[in-house]
Amino acid sequence: MPSIDVTEVIFSEEAKELEAAYSKDPAVKAAIDQFEAECRLRRDLAKARKQKNLTQKQIKEATGLTQQVISRIESNTNISPSLKNLMIYAGALDYELTLQPKQ
Repeated sequence: MPSIDVTEVIFSEEAKELEAAYSKDPAVKAAIDQFEAECRLRRDLAKARKQKNLTQKQIKEATGLTQQVISRIESNTNISPSLKNLMIYAGALDYELTLQPKQ
């Protein structure tokens, strides 16, 4: 008898509900878009660090940020890093945070 992955079914239903809310409710859309932008920034910073062959420990030493803060910057947690810490982290990679219009 074939097995059914209940988890996949549940997530599929949740995804459908979320997609419906996203398309109908501007507040839900704004929250999801903001979360996606934050995740993208975190991924980009971690990617830039790795491309420069730097470890989190080296970033810690260069910035004075704690290991916990660096880990939070690079991971998608419910705890958002401060703008100041993001700027310090980016500066250690010879980057700066900038503002640009949405495309």
